[in-house]
Amino acid sequence: MKPEEDFKKSAGDIKTIVNAAEKNMYSHDIGDVPHIMTQTFFQTQPDFVVQPRSVEEIARVLSYAFERRIPVIPRGAASWGFGGVIPTRGGIVIDLSPFRAILELDTAHKTITVQAGARWSDIDIVAKKNALCLMTYPSSKFSTVAGWVSTGGYGINSYRYGHISKQILSMTVVTPAGEIKKLTPADREFDFFVSGEGQFGIIAEVTFKLRDLPKHSYAHIFYFPTDTAAFEFIARAAREKTAANVIRFVDKNHLRETNEILHANIFKEEAGVLVEFSNTADEQQFLGLIQQYGADSQSPAYAASYLWNERLFGMKAKRLGPTLLASEVILPIADAAAFIAKAKKLGGCYGVEICIDSYILDQTRALIMTTFLCDSRKLKYMVHMPLVSMLTQAAVSLGAQPYGLGIWNAAFVNHLLDPERRHDIRAYKAKVDPHGIMNPGKYLRVGSKFMNLPALLFHPAVFSLSMRLLILLSPLFGPIATMVFGKDKKLDSLDLELSTHACAKCGNCMAVCPAYLVLKNEAVSAKGKVELAKKLIAGLPVTAEEAANAYMCMHCRACEEICQTNLDLMTLWDALERRLATQFPRPEEKIKDFLKTVDASKEYWDMVERNS
Repeated sequence: MKPEEDFKKSAGDIKTIVNAAEKNMYSHDIGDVPHIMTQTFFQTQPDFVVQPRSVEEIARVLSYAFERRIPVIPRGAASWGFGGVIPTRGGIVIDLSPFRAILELDTAHKTITVQAGARWSDIDIVAKKNALCLMTYPSSKFSTVAGWVSTGGYGINSYRYGHISKQILSMTVVTPAGEIKKLTPADREFDFFVSGEGQFGIIAEVTFKLRDLPKHSYAHIFYFPTDTAAFEFIARAAREKTAANVIRFVDKNHLRETNEILHANIFKEEAGVLVEFSNTADEQQFLGLIQQYGADSQSPAYAASYLWNERLFGMKAKRLGPTLLASEVILPIADAAAFIAKAKKLGGCYGVEICIDSYILDQTRALIMTTFLCDSRKLKYMVHMPLVSMLTQAAVSLGAQPYGLGIWNAAFVNHLLDPERRHDIRAYKAKVDPHGIMNPGKYLRVGSKFMNLPALLFHPAVFSLSMRLLILLSPLFGPIATMVFGKDKKLDSLDLELSTHACAKCGNCMAVCPAYLVLKNEAVSAKGKVELAKKLIAGLPVTAEEAANAYMCMHCRACEEICQTNLDLMTLWDALERRLATQFPRPEEKIKDFLKTVDASKEYWDMVERNS
């Protein structure tokens, strides 16, 4: 009996996905990791995928897997690139992306209760219609609530309102054995699920606080001659407990790329500090601080507003790539400028331009994202990939913590969790998940194929030594690699093939796609159709069923309007359909049935109402 057949017999009528092409969508996240690497190390193709419709169905899936000791991998929008949702031993992927209802909005108490897959953007739309809004939210506003609670929790407005865990009133979770629990911050188990990366069970529902919707937003950008001067000012502002919602640092390389994307010189190419306020009193207090401590100059108001409004589209630079690699760490503000100098020197060895985007978290710490452009289609990409870990190693040597572990950061676990916390985590894991079914092969310890031998590369001692040696040899090895493989040039425009590679795989399109909302199939979303286009361009075989998925489209342009990299998706879909028409007849009956299904869908009309 096939695994999915045994599951249906035992667990009942829970939607399953067993088609090989569709399952492949669940074998990766947004990271551009070569298949040869993941397939050598891991069994990334799940046995099957389930899409539960209730907390009780989630419990039934986990009970089934617990009894049979089958790996379970929770998955949201897969918008984090460090392997947290990649299967390592096959198993069952629990797709929580369609499990996205907003269950209750309590305007009197300013709270909201949502399912795990609810998007932050949906919550914000509903809240704003009731004069409320989010306190803290991620830079990917189309990611899922449970996904961010499980893997991050720091983001926009964290400087003022702190980590998302400080705003959570309760969570409904399901343990590996299938027990449903409601946890509050007073419960000891609560902390294991926050930033727990799906190791201890599944977050099914979350209730958290909202705030009053501010009447205005006041954004400013101040320029400084050097990164050091900018962070010296940030340190002073943080010590003064400036009442900003956001203090954000962007270096001159980041602002240069923004100018290139706009094809205009809007921003001065110096170190910039963006601050945003909700009221004029807080704004005026900060402006007084600027007068006291000084800045090189200030941007025009429209430029500050543009950068503030573009905060949710951080991967737009992929248009220039078409690949964007990133390292993300939490670092003491006092060491930020030294790390940035070290990172840029390291990037220079390999012929890449390092860009820095940083959100200040509190009086002492900054969340720093280090990015650089490259091209995953080229052989030199195998040289660029280790640079991400070298940048993280350079940061942790200065006292940083990695921003999450997954697979690719797991070797830095000792820099994120102290010995006492690791002991507590192992003890709780042994208690609630004695068979190790939850999201195995990552987090505390990477597991792999071939008697676990490839996983030795991710042992903290081995990995740290390797990265330090690579950093030490970079002034020699980097220029040689650049001379042999050449230096990547930024792109001026995107053709059909480059558009498929410039896709950020961020999941923004899934959040607004009517076809995905109704069919709950990633293959019909823009994200899925880009993957199909890649297969066609590569000359790989495509089935009639895969081809039919491309036509399940409302042509509403929602995906194009929300696209991180501003891809011309309507043109891409037309080209895709023309290419498919040379191999398969247009599935007219399926298209008609699809349109009827959308028209009859309450979820679709609810989304229309919500967004109107």
